[in-house]
Amino acid sequence: MAEKIKYTRKDLKGPDEFLSAFGRTVEWTKENRAKVLAGVLGILLLLGGVFGAQAYFRWEENKAARELWPHLNRARELLQAPAADDEKLARLEQFLASHVNMHPGTKAAVYARYYLGSIAFLRGNYALSEANFRAAIQTGKAEEIMPFLLRQGLAQALEAKGDHAAAAVAYRDAAAAAGGTLKAQAQFGEARTLELAGRKQEAVALYRRILTEASDPRMKEFVELKLSQAE
Repeated sequence: MAEKIKYTRKDLKGPDEFLSAFGRTVEWTKENRAKVLAGVLGILLLLGGVFGAQAYFRWEENKAARELWPHLNRARELLQAPAADDEKLARLEQFLASHVNMHPGTKAAVYARYYLGSIAFLRGNYALSEANFRAAIQTGKAEEIMPFLLRQGLAQALEAKGDHAAAAVAYRDAAAAAGGTLKAQAQFGEARTLELAGRKQEAVALYRRILTEASDPRMKEFVELKLSQAE
């Protein structure tokens, strides 16, 4: 014969409390059905908005990239040519500026602004060059080698303007965004602009640091020459 199990009032208290709470929840839901449905609908709309926005931004990035890449190849060719074609550069500059306005905040706009900064520098408009490089940096969307290129371009524009103190800071930022030969080039730019800004001791210290860290023999030879002139 099976042994009888006796339950105390304490044993039954937990299930009773759970059933009572569950029952009250069901009753409240029935009485406030409209509020519950509105809350659920609001959550669904919020989630739909989040995922929809993500999908839209991806579409916008892809569209901007597809439109821009062929023109970037042309921009590189024009800037690397021995003699720049002013008419072609003007048309390209107009397209790139329009592209930035149509797709602001995209990764493609970062590349467009880099080339706008480079074209402005080539034309001697160093203030516009600086503005484009700064705007591209501020997006925070630069990837791979672009953080270095943008900061190096900014430093060169500032140096061409004669703002040597600000140029030294920009060259330092460029060095922090690169390694190897690129870092050494940026450090050399920083040392040069420090010297031009009248901060000779800092320039000499940096030249010596480049000598100990650089691996390129030609860079070392050039730095030794600058160091001999500075000391």
